[in-house]
Amino acid sequence: MNGFGLARDLAQRLRGHWRRSLAEPLRGRSAILVLHRVLADERAASLPHRAPYCLGPESFHHLLMSLMDVARIVSLETALKPHRDPRACIALTFDDGWRDNAEVAAPVLDHYALPASIFVTTGLLGKPRGFWWEVIAESLWTHRHPNLVRDVLGDAGLPLPPRPPPYPDEDYSQALLDYLGQLQTACPLTLNRVGEELHHLLDLPPHGIDPFTLRRLEHGGLIRFGAHGVLPEALEPLSDERICWHIRHSRHDLKRLCREPLDAFAYPDIRPSPRLRRLALRCGVQLALAGTGGWLSHRDDPLAIPRIPISQPVAQSPGRLYDWLLGYQ
Repeated sequence: MNGFGLARDLAQRLRGHWRRSLAEPLRGRSAILVLHRVLADERAASLPHRAPYCLGPESFHHLLMSLMDVARIVSLETALKPHRDPRACIALTFDDGWRDNAEVAAPVLDHYALPASIFVTTGLLGKPRGFWWEVIAESLWTHRHPNLVRDVLGDAGLPLPPRPPPYPDEDYSQALLDYLGQLQTACPLTLNRVGEELHHLLDLPPHGIDPFTLRRLEHGGLIRFGAHGVLPEALEPLSDERICWHIRHSRHDLKRLCREPLDAFAYPDIRPSPRLRRLALRCGVQLALAGTGGWLSHRDDPLAIPRIPISQPVAQSPGRLYDWLLGYQ
């Protein structure tokens, strides 16, 4: 981080503590946070290409302690109900259904008896598949057959990744983050096909949670599960038929696996368009969650309920977290 970044970071932390000291009103307010992964290694989670969607054990613990200091951590259903509690009500949600949700995050939540909701990509439940961005980024970061990865990406007509340095550093991690952002504009079907091919060629372990663990966590009573689509694809570029297949099949999959699956559906897309909302309603969805937004309001569209995204830099600092939350008005 350069001098300007350090100064901005310090200013955000101090502003957060100052805003909190003014006792800005949280009475009656509710929010839903969205996280993705909690890695076992804090340093790995802090790298630029992971930090936007990964937390480490320390930053996850800091997040929970900071939230419990100013709010009640409640279930998704409770957060959606009006209240007059002087403390905010905040629900935790995880998207995708990563294995580390069960291996790293769930034991911490269980220790503090905190509820959470996990929205799973059902086609990865116990299957030898992976999320395309994780397959590509980690293969390049770890120098795992980088030439093979480049060949597969090039053959698929996708942009070629940056050349790795002899010893990957933070600059290369930032280059990978920029490259992943570039890939986001490509055809989701192509990205998914490439991710599946590379996952097989590189003999990687499954990224998703397995059905047995899902049932075990649900039986514990603190974690509930909802649908997030069948495969890791953005829905917006897909045909109406493909979108409805994702919504209907992922919800059907969960009904077979869970005793009480959540009625809510979580879009893979950050901002669901009116078209996505209409298709969700056509598929019988009454409550759907977006990937970004702010505090809950009675004016919210039930088919695009906002959530506040949490990254590793935000989670690790109480001041930065408070400033981030209060920035969503």
